Amino acid sequence: MFVDPKLQQELERVAVLRKLPAGAELMRAGDAITHIPIVRKGSLRILAQDAEGRERFLYHIMPGETCALSLTCCASKRTSSVMAVVEEDVELWMVPIQYLETWMDFPEWRRYVNDTQAQRFNELLETIEVIAFNKLDEQLWNYLLKRVQATGEPILRVTHQEIANELDSPREVITRLLHQLQARGRVSIGRGTVDVKMGAGMAAGS
Repeated sequence: MFVDPKLQQELERVAVLRKLPAGAELMRAGDAITHIPIVRKGSLRILAQDAEGRERFLYHIMPGETCALSLTCCASKRTSSVMAVVEEDVELWMVPIQYLETWMDFPEWRRYVNDTQAQRFNELLETIEVIAFNKLDEQLWNYLLKRVQATGEPILRVTHQEIANELDSPREVITRLLHQLQARGRVSIGRGTVDVKMGAGMAAGS
């Protein structure tokens, strides 16, 4: 994980290794943050969640990465502002939050935290741009691509209702758009699955 042997030794000494299956919730908005999750294997899907429980997909956390929003909440001693769901079976290093500051003595850890926050900021800007300027069919295609890229598998085991929840859209609209994508050869729809045709092009309108 880290090049600095002392930092790596510290990680192995204090972190708790946790394993969770696909679909499990690691945390919800409002939860107290006691540990910093660093993905060892698998991936996490991060969702914004409002007071009424409505969700919106933000980004994925891949191996070697952590959640910038968790780091921010730890630093400001706030509860979680996001929901974290396991995209594919995951192994996590759970680092107690006090080490966020303690490890700042390690240059590599400082770079890791700063790089994580910069990367997530760029991803959030990309998400905002997609939401603000793209039609819902383009948002749906972007969402499907992101999930396929996170798992490395073209077949997503997801229902229309689950997609609708994470795009904050009525299920009937998502179903209609999925059928439109299927008619264009972009996806194949099964019972509880969506097979995404990665070679079908990147722009939803093409």
